[in-house]
Amino acid sequence: MKTMLNQLKEIVANAIKKNDFEVDITDIHIEKAKTLDHGHFATNIALLIAGKYGQNPRDVAEKIANELKKNKLFTKTDVAGPGFINLWLEQKFYSAILRGIVGSLDVYLQDEIGSMKGKTMVIDYSHPNIAKPMGVHHLLSTIIGDSIKKICIKRGYKVIADNFIGDMGTQFGKLIHAIKKWGDIKEIEKNPIPTLLKLYVQFHFEADKDVELDEEARAEYKKFEEGDAENRKLWKKIVKWSLMEIQPIYDRLNVHFDCMNGESFYEDKMSSILDDGRKNGVIVDGEKGAWIIKPDDPAETPAVVRKADGATLYVTRDLARIKYWEEKWHPELMVNVVDVAQEFHFRKLFEAAQKLKLTPAVNVHVKFGRMQFKEGGMSTRKGNIIILNDVLDKAEKRSSALIKEKGAELTETEQTKLSKSMGVNAIKYNILHQNRLSNMTFDWDQMLSLEGNSAPYLMYTVARAKSILRKAGLSPDETKDYDLVITDNLETKVVLDILAYSESLDRATEEFKPNHIANLLYQLASDFNTFYNALSVLQAETAKKESRLLITSAVITVMEDGFKLLGMDVPDKM
Repeated sequence: MKTMLNQLKEIVANAIKKNDFEVDITDIHIEKAKTLDHGHFATNIALLIAGKYGQNPRDVAEKIANELKKNKLFTKTDVAGPGFINLWLEQKFYSAILRGIVGSLDVYLQDEIGSMKGKTMVIDYSHPNIAKPMGVHHLLSTIIGDSIKKICIKRGYKVIADNFIGDMGTQFGKLIHAIKKWGDIKEIEKNPIPTLLKLYVQFHFEADKDVELDEEARAEYKKFEEGDAENRKLWKKIVKWSLMEIQPIYDRLNVHFDCMNGESFYEDKMSSILDDGRKNGVIVDGEKGAWIIKPDDPAETPAVVRKADGATLYVTRDLARIKYWEEKWHPELMVNVVDVAQEFHFRKLFEAAQKLKLTPAVNVHVKFGRMQFKEGGMSTRKGNIIILNDVLDKAEKRSSALIKEKGAELTETEQTKLSKSMGVNAIKYNILHQNRLSNMTFDWDQMLSLEGNSAPYLMYTVARAKSILRKAGLSPDETKDYDLVITDNLETKVVLDILAYSESLDRATEEFKPNHIANLLYQLASDFNTFYNALSVLQAETAKKESRLLITSAVITVMEDGFKLLGMDVPDKM
């Protein structure tokens, strides 16, 4: 089956050939027009051809457009601006596509944008630090990473989700020292993480007055690295306490990992990399006896892989992680979802991994901005972290109040279930509908609004669409043989939004940006609500009714799929 875009490309390519121009079909880009005044679709191919042949781009566009007018597929073609060709398509062209989407969206998407089947991707995201509560700042990596995982699975990748937990580092020396000096194991076991956080904060408070404490903490961590039995036993307890608190949060967010290999997992996997690097001359001596990997650019900072005292660093464990991923899964793609502050670290890491020849896979740092709050920044050191569980509780409470106000037709059990779903959806969508490269502001009023670009608005839209089908006594599958009869531009807008879903999925995969899908869902929801408010569905005459029910079914199909890729629950009613 030829896809919609491929059919259009072939027709445009043939029109180009008829005018004695030559072009590679892969250079023909056809996109949804921004407004219906400029057609259903548009292409800028005339500009490329004009440059190649040294001709006026508008003249070239006119020749191609005149040829396209001969094809009955188009109801209209015209030329705009410097040489853009606008295309209006016969509505019968869309009937088969909508029926295919309702019948099997997965088959349609594979035909339209292809599949990555046979390729493996390993993705790391979330990575909380052991002994510290998960803060709201962990949301970005967790939610963005989980959505990217789902998107890539949808595209056919075999995806392994790893969670590189921070369970090593000098902070453990500080915490172990604090436990020994001020802690009580029995008291800690009653309420582990909050108590450990208080001890961690107390250490820094005392260290500001006594500079020797930092040195004592370093000594404790060195003992841990050297295998001291007491410190190892205490560390294992800290890890166990932490994981017991972390897992329920992931369950609440409906986020799951295939493995959670922390830094300690790679403790015995670093020496072989260091030894091989020394033998091959990639790892050399740096200042004061440290081991380094020199960059290609002498002006750049080298990557330090072992300190002068023999201690390893985070980058060393990251190199061991890359080697392990390669040996375990042989992926084509390695993805690290970590904030923009670590951009330098990943640049040095990937350069070092390449010099050490650890993997032929493409390594990607999917960076994102910071979450902004009116209260200012957050610091575990100072103890003013915004606890993630508190944020989830607040989202659920606010959602419950909104549902009680608006959801008169829901039972108490349904309201409780919906409030949990809406709270998590609101937080996830607030993150995912924004460009991950920008800083994101946490705004409760916007997140839980039933109007505008929010999860509740999208949830309301899909619930409304499902309600229409329920009243018609139909399931989406039962509409897949209906014909499309478009009589209004409001219907055309919705149909074009539905068709744009494949492109948004393709872009989200290529750019690791779930906001392409979120933005499409919002546009679809907005246009569907306008269509529904202006045009009758159930009261229309038979042909129009069936057509609008087909459109409604396609809206449900696409929105349900998009919700799942964003990690959001789909409501049946609201």
